Amino acid sequence: MKTLCIIFILFLNLNLVFAQPPTGALPKESTRALSVVEVPIQAINISPPQKEIEIEIGRSWTEGCKNVCGDGVCQEFVCMASGCPCPETWENCPQDCKTIRPEPPGSPVIALPVEARVKINPTAEKPILINEKPVEFKGIFAFETAVPPAISVEVKEMPPAEEKAPVPLSTNVIISIDKERQRVMIGHENVFAFTRENIKIEEKEIKIETPKRDIEVNVLPALATQVAISKIPQEIQKVELKVAEEKPVYEIEGVKAGKLLWLIPVNLSVQTHVDAQTGETIKIEKPWWSFLVA
Repeated sequence: MKTLCIIFILFLNLNLVFAQPPTGALPKESTRALSVVEVPIQAINISPPQKEIEIEIGRSWTEGCKNVCGDGVCQEFVCMASGCPCPETWENCPQDCKTIRPEPPGSPVIALPVEARVKINPTAEKPILINEKPVEFKGIFAFETAVPPAISVEVKEMPPAEEKAPVPLSTNVIISIDKERQRVMIGHENVFAFTRENIKIEEKEIKIETPKRDIEVNVLPALATQVAISKIPQEIQKVELKVAEEKPVYEIEGVKAGKLLWLIPVNLSVQTHVDAQTGETIKIEKPWWSFLVA
């Protein structure tokens, strides 16, 4: 009986959390939130040169637009430049927009061409630079909130080690800016990592700008979390991309459910550090009492 009392007191002093569904799940983009607007390169390489690039997004553009009805994608939002798709609705293109019904407009994702060179500084007044020029997005959705739209860019993707491909793979990532917290969100396959570093995207490569040099980020957030889960099955709660000793590193925080002394349900916190260039695990941190959890 005395032994059980000691164990119970130790349990309270350690501030263990009884097992319950973890909070703070990673955000997932809905189908509607991922309405993508393709911005042609001519809308960016404007002539004559200007100090600022303005990209207008809307639903009403028709002159010189490209009819792509029937491609299986509902072009609900379109860019306002020659060569952009014609706006589509469930009325004028039911085969593409059959599941879309009139409702208050949402904010689309702006898809930039591969040729665009993008820089993002989350602390700047105008955080997005395209081809070294600040960019301002205009259109029908709520930019008056001072929240820049999310952008989609194509980047190289490192496949898992067991699925090495002879040529680099490409995928799209979603970049959004949280100006209030002064951080950048990088999303891939519904996994979002945040970083407070300055980001550069050019030639399909994500780089972190540092005073000394630009550091490549080869591993995307989804793969980094897969690495963490493969080491210790866990519920991922937060992913942060940092620079440590001139190397990009993902710090992944998760929770593993278990039983203390094989009896008491608890949640065990786990922090996994993954190299953002190689995908290798650098270290795994757990509470010292984790050996008591099964």
